[in-house]
Amino acid sequence: MKTTSSKNKNFTIRTANLTLPLVKMIVQDIVVNSREVSETRERLDYLVGGRGKGAQDDDYARELESIEQANELKSDRLDKFVNELTQLELGVAQVDEGFVDFPAVREGEAVCLCWHLSDKEVMYWHPADEDCTMRRPVDLPLIRQSGDRSLSNS
Repeated sequence: MKTTSSKNKNFTIRTANLTLPLVKMIVQDIVVNSREVSETRERLDYLVGGRGKGAQDDDYARELESIEQANELKSDRLDKFVNELTQLELGVAQVDEGFVDFPAVREGEAVCLCWHLSDKEVMYWHPADEDCTMRRPVDLPLIRQSGDRSLSNS
C-alpha cells in the first residue's frame, strides 16, 4: 500500500498525539482488513490455480466467485480507511504494517513524526525522505516546538 498524503499540514508532537484515538481506530481496521484481504487473495489464487479449465460453471466455481466478491468489498472498505487517513493529511506509505507519518518540521527541515500501532504515543521521527525503518526518538527541538512544557522537563 503506497499512498502518500498532500502534506500541507504540519503536526507537533502534541497535535499528533491529540489525533491518536481516531488514528489508532482507523489503523487497527486497516491492519486487520489488509491482512484478511491478502490472506483471502492468496487462498483464492491457490484454489483457482488448482482447478481445471473445464469446471467453470459448478457450485464450487460460484462459491469461489462469491468469496472473490466479498474480498473485493473488503478491499474497497480498506481503501476508504486509507482515504480517511489521507484526509487527515497523514502519510500512509506503510500503514498496512501499522505505521503512520505525521508531517512536521524540525529545525526548518521537513520531517515525519512516526507512530506505530504498538506505540502508546508519538515518540519517534524520521527525515521526510526516509521511511519508518529509519525512525529515531523525538529530540529536544521537536519537544520544544510542541509547546508542551511538561515534555521538555522530562
